[in-house]
Amino acid sequence: MIRLLSLIVTLVGLVLPLNLRAEHAKINLDVSTSKGQETAFVDQTPPASGKNPRPIFKAKAGESIKIQWILTNVYPHKTLENVVVHFYVARQDKVGQKDLPDLSGEVVIETAAEMDFKPGAKTGARTTVKVDKPGVYLVRIETRQTQSDHEHFAAIDLVVEAD
Repeated sequence: MIRLLSLIVTLVGLVLPLNLRAEHAKINLDVSTSKGQETAFVDQTPPASGKNPRPIFKAKAGESIKIQWILTNVYPHKTLENVVVHFYVARQDKVGQKDLPDLSGEVVIETAAEMDFKPGAKTGARTTVKVDKPGVYLVRIETRQTQSDHEHFAAIDLVVEAD
């Protein structure tokens, strides 16, 4: 019985740090119009498209689309240095596309900032865009350069329909 208990404690000790190590960011991404809202939460790479299916949000061409994201460093005792926070809305071929869109193509908006994140630090942004051309677009906020074996992101497929 003591051996079994010792084995369980050892296994928990080995597995728990792996799970805690895996998460360094919390991300919320909201996309909305006057007719509704969709929210995406943190996912991780690899693969580039993540592990979870993306939510889908529909809007009309020329309609004001509000986008808000908040990114938080959830490491309790570690500062993440020189992290790049990259946000964009770019045209893609189809809903649920696995490959990330070519950012040298049709990009509605793109921003990036490099910063240090102390434990619990947050950053975020709000913006409003209008997409005049019907099609499928990827709304994505992502981390880069976190000195980790993976990165975090949140993404929504935006389907812009003709008015």
